[in-house]
Amino acid sequence: MSRSGRISICPCAKGSRLPRPTATSSLALALAVLGLGAAGCGSSGPEGPVGGPVVGALDDHCAGVTPIVVNPASCHATPPAGDPAEENPIHYNAESDDDDCKYHVSFTASPIRLNQNVTFKVTVTALAGAMGPVTKAAASLAGTLDNSVAIANTDPKTTESPPGTYTITPVKFPRAGRWVITYHLFEDDCVDVPDSPHGHASFYIDVP
Repeated sequence: MSRSGRISICPCAKGSRLPRPTATSSLALALAVLGLGAAGCGSSGPEGPVGGPVVGALDDHCAGVTPIVVNPASCHATPPAGDPAEENPIHYNAESDDDDCKYHVSFTASPIRLNQNVTFKVTVTALAGAMGPVTKAAASLAGTLDNSVAIANTDPKTTESPPGTYTITPVKFPRAGRWVITYHLFEDDCVDVPDSPHGHASFYIDVP
């Protein structure tokens, strides 16, 4: 409160002042302060409920399993003929080991809202061999709802910085529901054989 007995209710609206509240106006003033605070002093931006990774059991599918040491030379190997497609696990929370126990994958995301651009930041580290950040993985993201609806075609781009951390943006979810997102690593130039660098990890994402 200033010496003149006046109150400034919004620091970002400098010079906007109200008279000292009387007993009868205290409630109205309090409601006005709350309303302005919630609105960020008149700022605008995306609104609506925010989703995110679904909280659940911690991932332990690689417990007791010897991690695979990847071999870059296997990128160009010939995949075995007739191997059935594997059903890859889908994980809760925002980190897990990848499907084949080669990498540990964790991620963060900007606020996830329906039909709003989202930025994902994914960090990948090796579980065996040259431990530490996994570089040049060209991480990409795919997403489906009910195995039918795909994420919007926003042409997301991937940048790597610092080494082993990948920013993927923009990603847009066109419908509400429980989505499955999958991070693909070394997807473009490595075949999917047991010791190749190719890998993936899938997570549940709720979009309100």
